[in-house]
Formats: sequence, structure tokens, C-alpha cells
Amino acid sequence: MAVDRAKLVRRQHTHLLLPHAALDNPQRALFEMALRPAGWVRDPESASTLSLQWTKGSAVLRLQTLGWFPLLVTVGAVGKAATVHRDAVARLTSAVLGSGGKSFTDQQLVEYLPQAQLRWQRALMERQRLAHAERMLQARRCSYCGAWSDPSATHCAGCRRRFTSADDAERDAGLDNASATVAEAESILSELARGVVLERLDGARHG
Repeated sequence: MAVDRAKLVRRQHTHLLLPHAALDNPQRALFEMALRPAGWVRDPESASTLSLQWTKGSAVLRLQTLGWFPLLVTVGAVGKAATVHRDAVARLTSAVLGSGGKSFTDQQLVEYLPQAQLRWQRALMERQRLAHAERMLQARRCSYCGAWSDPSATHCAGCRRRFTSADDAERDAGLDNASATVAEAESILSELARGVVLERLDGARHG
């Protein structure tokens, strides 16, 4: 994710790291519970998978995603910051810290951004491994024509060749390997979302 670091440092924003993969419903609910009692109303037209915005009278507060696995956001006033904005940011910060998250200074953010990019790349790779392994659990592939069939099928759905005992043994080994890959990929994605450091993931095998 391309980020202009110089602009981030110059802006008076608060940066928050949450032990979750992305800006999903539980995190949105956490922010809402922090701001709604203070009179902030979320702007539904400005909401996306990357950002949220609230208004209180003429004041506008915006939260923008900077990274995933774990979720990194920056939050601050749209326009000149006032006491009402600072109170809102304090509420959000308290909610995030209370849920196991962290608050970053501008300098800490600049230092973390390269790792945020690496973590997202690693998560993307693990998601691809997971999708492939799940596909292998749902079907068997013919070694002769490459067509996919139901795992329990006795004949190939493509060339109609009858699967041999060697084919069945290869399928069973593939299922075992796919199951192990699913468990490993899910574990790594969970660790990335919780904020486990990348060094602890370097030894993971790749099936």
C-alpha cells in the first residue's frame, strides 16, 4: 500500500494498531461504541473497507486504514483540529488500548510502515496457499487429462478413465498434505493478524 510518509508525519493524527486482520465489523463496532455516546454519528456514505468518517455538528473525524495483518489505522480531524476532535481521538485510543491494541507516535509509524507492507505480502501468500489447499480438499485431479472430479469419484469427470489404486494413493497423500497446509496457513494468518513478529514466521514450511 503506497503511503506518503512525509505527509503523515506532518499531520496531527493518532496512529492505532489493532490485533485483527482488517477493518471488519468487530472493529467498526468497537469504534462506534467509543464515539456514539459522545454524540458522533458515522457517515454511511463515506464508509468503505479502508476508512470510516464521523460527524458531530460541523466537526468531522476520519479514520483511514494504513495496513493489514494487524490492522493499522490513522485517525484525526478533517480540517483544523479542535477540542471535540481530541476528545474523540482519546476515546478511540482508550478503546483500542483496552482491546489489546497499541498507539503509535509519528516516528514509530514511519519505522513500522515497511513491515506493514511485508506483513500484507505474507498474508496474501498465505491466503493463496490456503485457497489452493482448500481446492485440493474439495476435488481430485486426473493425472492423465488434468480434469477435476469429486474426491470420492471412481472415474475421471473429464476423460472417464477409471482411477487406479495408485491414483487413490496419490489422492489420499494429497488430502493429507492439503489438510496440513490449511492448518498451517490459518495459523500463520492468525499470528499475522495478532501482530506476531515476522521473524517468528520465517521457519514455516510451505506445502
